Amino acid sequence: MRPTRLALLALAFGALSACSAPPSGGPRTSEDNSVFVPDTPTAYGPGDYCSDTYVLIQPTTRANFSLGSEYYRNGDTCAAYPYIKHILDTEPLFTGEDPDDRNYLRMASIYEDFAAQVDSTNRAEKMAYLDSALSMREMGVAALNREGIAFDSYLRNLREGFFYFQNSDYYDDAGERQYQAFNRAFEAQPDSLEDWYLVQLFNASGEQFGEDLPNPDRAEFIRTLAGALDDPALKQNYTLYADYVETDPAESGEVTVGSDEVVEELIAAARGGTIAGNDALRLLAVVLQQPERVEALNEDVGELRTILLRNSAVTDQVDNPRTLYALALQAYGDGESSRGNDLFNRAIANAQSNAQRADFYYSRGVSRYGSANDFTRALEYFPNHGPSLYRRAGQIAQSVGRPSSLRGRFAYWCLADIYRNVAASSSDSRISSTARRAAAQYERAGPSRDQYFLEGFSPGQSVTASLGAYGSCTTRVR
Repeated sequence: MRPTRLALLALAFGALSACSAPPSGGPRTSEDNSVFVPDTPTAYGPGDYCSDTYVLIQPTTRANFSLGSEYYRNGDTCAAYPYIKHILDTEPLFTGEDPDDRNYLRMASIYEDFAAQVDSTNRAEKMAYLDSALSMREMGVAALNREGIAFDSYLRNLREGFFYFQNSDYYDDAGERQYQAFNRAFEAQPDSLEDWYLVQLFNASGEQFGEDLPNPDRAEFIRTLAGALDDPALKQNYTLYADYVETDPAESGEVTVGSDEVVEELIAAARGGTIAGNDALRLLAVVLQQPERVEALNEDVGELRTILLRNSAVTDQVDNPRTLYALALQAYGDGESSRGNDLFNRAIANAQSNAQRADFYYSRGVSRYGSANDFTRALEYFPNHGPSLYRRAGQIAQSVGRPSSLRGRFAYWCLADIYRNVAASSSDSRISSTARRAAAQYERAGPSRDQYFLEGFSPGQSVTASLGAYGSCTTRVR
């Protein structure tokens, strides 16, 4: 029965209360602390959306607990609020059985529901409800500690972390608090967390441990996460990424040449066809790495590149993968695809890591000489390659399209998760920033609480969504 339908019954008993704003004092009780006896009507349930809700506080705690529980389970927060608040003001740990803090936890969820009803432009009111939700959970734990009642903090840590995940726009330190809460749960029960939570820990690990390479502490943490993952592909991805962040970046391959006079002598030898050995590699380094220096000597950079590229005595000596890749692009540009492929394959063979191989494939893919398959090859070598992941995320988003059904729009949350993973994986700050913006946009495109509640879903619940041609994904209701 909806609370508005209680109005006539409430009037008959003379205990009518209208809901419009939080009470300033709290409900009063008789001397035996069992019967609610208001001197004046007391306002219940914050928010204008409860303005026509009427409730009748019962004479016993058990009856109020029963009514509050029933309304809460039905998702009627306006009706549940006054009953649960009355219990919190009288017997906060009452459950009808063994005492616990469920009344605090329920009131916290009610405040979150009130916050969800507030227009996003009213930041102060929304923050007031969110802070109240946090306070309720803290007060519940404090009450349990005062009474010496043991409790399991695992689920509470997960719920706290999800709270900051869901409300990251309203707390400057939300990322840090989310990480700390999820990590406490992980340390307590490392084999119990679902992969979604482990992915959030991975995404936060860059900020927690820093982005500098090598980073052995972050590598160790990621390997620990990998060991707890259920998804075999994700486990392999994280293991490879741990190897990557633990390894020194590849050397630049730059070569010291000397004075401009030396460069001019090398150019003359190249034009005369007599350059060879280390001299050829030195000049090649200048042409590829310092073209402006060559131009300052009134030399044609493109012409010199072609001369050196077509001299097998030069290219056969090159083993630096970056130089080989640059030569491959030059060959492609000259229309010599066969020579370009040969040089590119040598660059891949000589690369110092799978991460560098992924870089080469990605770079060729975004050039006019590559194809979409290059991004696939990049991810085969290094599944956490940020730039290639970003490209693939865009392809997945195109496959998802613009679903109109509630379950179809769950895919937007999956896309938000995917883009967050891109941001965490990429070593390029520009890609990370762009990926975070994309994640926020897809987060906002997901269903609202009102929309999914009518279908029986609740925040934090695990759901599966279709990604079109890319299969399906599992995410959490926001």
